[in-house]
This record gives sequence, C-alpha cells and structure tokens, in this order.
Amino acid sequence: MTAVNRISAPDAKARVDAGQSLLVCIYDDDKFNSQAHLEGAIPMSEFLKIKPDLSKDTDIIFY
Repeated sequence: MTAVNRISAPDAKARVDAGQSLLVCIYDDDKFNSQAHLEGAIPMSEFLKIKPDLSKDTDIIFY
C-alpha cells in the first residue's frame, strides 16, 4: 500500500514549480474552474485520462 503524507501548501507549490510533483484537484471540472483552481493544478478528469501513462514513481499531490 502506498503511504499518504500530508505536506504544507508552500511545500506543495515548491514541488510543483520544480516539476517534482503533479498537483491534482479532486473536484469536478465545474468546481475546479470556478472555485478550486490552483496554479499548476489539473482537474481529476484530466488526471484520470493521463493516469494509465504515469510512472508508478510519479509524486502526486491531491487537494
């Protein structure tokens, strides 16, 4: 089972900005676009499309 770790918002931003992590919003597209969008994030619908092609070592941050 994969470990789940909590990280701070500044740490998450630094990881995404450095290209070390993928930032994924758990909300649907409507809420993502209107209320929950963070810079560098993708909506869950986009994540589900690319998930099969991601390396098992990909660091993913969900919010």
